[in-house]
Amino acid sequence: MRGYYRWRESCVNREGRVTKALGLVLLFALTNASLLLLFPFSLGRLVLTAVLYAGGTAVMLVVLFHPGSRWLLDRRTEVPCASHPCVALTFDDGPSPEVTPRVLDILREKKAKATFFLVGQHVELNPGLARRMSHEGHTIGNHTWSHPPLFCFLSPRRLREEIERAQDAIFRVTGVRPRHFRSPVGLRHPVLKQALERAALEFVLWRLRTYDTRVVTSEKLRRRILERVRPGAIVLLHDRSGPGASAMLAALPDVIDGLRERGYELVTV
Repeated sequence: MRGYYRWRESCVNREGRVTKALGLVLLFALTNASLLLLFPFSLGRLVLTAVLYAGGTAVMLVVLFHPGSRWLLDRRTEVPCASHPCVALTFDDGPSPEVTPRVLDILREKKAKATFFLVGQHVELNPGLARRMSHEGHTIGNHTWSHPPLFCFLSPRRLREEIERAQDAIFRVTGVRPRHFRSPVGLRHPVLKQALERAALEFVLWRLRTYDTRVVTSEKLRRRILERVRPGAIVLLHDRSGPGASAMLAALPDVIDGLRERGYELVTV
């Protein structure tokens, strides 16, 4: 019976993927078919066609690439809480020799655990920091090999290489093979689901984006997190050097203390 239920669930999931893919193909076809409204040409037809074509294209881009879309790939933005409200602090883009050691020092001082989504190239440049994360009990995730800014437009082969090279680099340095993946800026890719299934990775995003990479005061960042956090939230931070790094480092101890004062337990994803 178990085999039957697994087979039935697989069929349902496959049918759902096929339905979504067909829906996307239909939207693409209708969007391009709107160009036929140009004939015979007139100014009114030009405006109508431009609106329909731009609208259809915008919907397709959101469906395919936006972090919040569930069309082709589901994502996790929360952690399950047991008896107490919990929060998961996550740090992207490291390890960085300027910022990561200070983040780790704060977490060790506060006896707190976090999740680090690491870039494969940075792991090879800073292997000691990656090993320290693992030794101190933090969870390590995959954040691609090179953090490509145009992640959503990679070829399928390059996409797999970005994921698998990061997996190999992290495992080679730490002995840990990540089970969680976060794409650059949370961007989607049309074949990301298949690539993650092949690498046995779960797609993890966030519930609370702190915008800590922008120029902001530590007090404003602290308030932004503590006022907006909710039980189970995955919080997005960064441990890379940049405009917001000093404010993030200054705010982090108070954020941890403030979360605990509000009854939150700090967990990993």
